[in-house]
Amino acid sequence: MKSELDFVNYLKKIKTFNKNIIRGIGDDCAIVKFNSRKKYVITSDTSLLGPHFTKDYTPEEIGHKSLATNLSDIASMGCVPLYALYDITIPRMSESWIKRFFNGTRKLLNQHKVSIIGGDTTKGPMSISITLIGVQKNKILTRSGAKTGHDIYVTGNIGNARAALILDKRTKGHKYFRKSLLKPIPRVAVGLELSEFASSCIDISDGLAKDLKSIAISSKKGFQIDIGSIPIDPNFDMFVKNHLKEECILGGGEDYELCFTASNKYSIKINRISKKYKTKITKIGVIKSTEYSYSLNNQEYKPKVSGYDHFKEK
Repeated sequence: MKSELDFVNYLKKIKTFNKNIIRGIGDDCAIVKFNSRKKYVITSDTSLLGPHFTKDYTPEEIGHKSLATNLSDIASMGCVPLYALYDITIPRMSESWIKRFFNGTRKLLNQHKVSIIGGDTTKGPMSISITLIGVQKNKILTRSGAKTGHDIYVTGNIGNARAALILDKRTKGHKYFRKSLLKPIPRVAVGLELSEFASSCIDISDGLAKDLKSIAISSKKGFQIDIGSIPIDPNFDMFVKNHLKEECILGGGEDYELCFTASNKYSIKINRISKKYKTKITKIGVIKSTEYSYSLNNQEYKPKVSGYDHFKEK
């Protein structure tokens, strides 16, 4: 095994024992049926000191981001978040740190009416693992429903979080993009609206190029992307040098925006959702029957980046 994908593919081979498992390993959430009326989605994310946050993060920022990343998974499935379990490892007991951490997470808990129902606490190097349970409202979105000819969309701007990571912390550019890295906005309400008609969806956590490929592989399709159509911050070009732009826009993770596919007959509805939630939604390409292709200025473009992988050798 050399990558996260190898690890996931190995786990997929382990036998499951319950017919109520609608979808197991390989999507943003597992899907489980507990009764004939509703299906539930379950996701778990771990945030570690180093890969996910650094020592200059405040406890409030860690609290927000660690929950926001989980909520983004629920959003990508078009579901309603309900319950959370927190597994928290900290190096020492600190009442001040714990209260500040939960002050950071409480706004999202209240906003989305998520109840903490359990978890675990241990002593050791800092690690925050959250398991979220949600429930379907409409159709549950997955990565595997994309159809040939369907349009490809993304919410928000792409590349801000990676820009904050690669720019020197002393620069104006880092300070400008820092909020996107520390306080991502989970698109739960938008995901719920999309669940009425979108054919597939994923949250952009490992880089747009990698997450697009996940939709294509799961759907057994290809895609064509116009890089010039990918939405970026109005000040992106001012702060990010040309040789870093591809890494930010295609390779950088942690945007936690939604990438989804839908028939072009829903374009007016998508515009209404965009206006309703004051969230930019941009068409960036189209699903093809086979092959992955990118273009820039009407010319074929070959990206050099492949996306984030925890186990990739430096």
